[in-house]
Amino acid sequence: MACVVPSLSAVGVEVREYHGKKVTCLHSGLYSSAGWVCGTYNYARVFTGTVQSAVEVGDTDKRLQLIPDEVFLGDPASEVTASTNQACLRTEIQAGQKWLFYLFRDKKSNELVLGYEGRSKPIAEAQQDIATLRHLAKVTDSGILTGHVGRPGHKVVARRVSDGMEFSAAANDSGNYEFELQPGGYYLSANTKQGLWAPETETFVRKQGCTHVDLWLHTDGRIAGTVTAADGKAARYVQVAIVPVSPAGQSFTVVADGQGHFEVGGRKPGQYLVGVGILAPVDSAEWKSRVYYPGVETQQQARAIELGEGEWRADIDFRLPPNPVTP
Repeated sequence: MACVVPSLSAVGVEVREYHGKKVTCLHSGLYSSAGWVCGTYNYARVFTGTVQSAVEVGDTDKRLQLIPDEVFLGDPASEVTASTNQACLRTEIQAGQKWLFYLFRDKKSNELVLGYEGRSKPIAEAQQDIATLRHLAKVTDSGILTGHVGRPGHKVVARRVSDGMEFSAAANDSGNYEFELQPGGYYLSANTKQGLWAPETETFVRKQGCTHVDLWLHTDGRIAGTVTAADGKAARYVQVAIVPVSPAGQSFTVVADGQGHFEVGGRKPGQYLVGVGILAPVDSAEWKSRVYYPGVETQQQARAIELGEGEWRADIDFRLPPNPVTP
């Protein structure tokens, strides 16, 4: 049996060894920030059940006899026959095991197939999927929006595009969230707690459908403050340098706004030096008038900013010295 994969915009190639022979497995490189369809869509049979037998056929495949238990899609049956590419399947499937099965029908052979890139998995790993499938079986005019946010209890907000109405859900103990929503477009955000940040996304909920969107949280340490000129007025549009000290990292500058305010986000925990002119070429006019936070001339005098995990420091205020007198 050939390795069957959907149409892809990108494909990863993996070479594995199976029974002493090298086998090539193709893996999807397709990803969308709007998520992907979950539930039973595009499958022929979805059910929990027991592997009655798993017999090797050919060099890579197994013929499976399956006994359904809880059926989510397809007619109940006392036994189901399917095939799978065991060489590319990441888990060894054996008689006696209990799995959640997602089977599609091969268009050429008309056989039921357990795809090695599909959502099938041992029952112990499938509890969240099973809960979602049970939920999906009960919806009528609505749909389900689900995904992984990684942190138990973290709040996720879905804002309806049509009218701005907001809905919220808290992640469970496994870091998974789930909404039941009316069909339509939604803006999805996990930016609900200071110190954590994830890209926001727009997605769509279908009637009696399931959409899965993972939200990857990043530590959002922030450094902010105001720079004033020697005369006490705002240092408008001055370039503020941020220099990671421990751990060492790439230095960069940000431009203050018209009120001399600057802010940088997405910073990891550590020590940082902040100043104006401290990254300028040596002996340049900007370097000669350099100033380190909290308003000193040399790095030895500077106060390193200690930034904790997800900490926000908005008090990094300092004043520039008078322009040096040129001989």
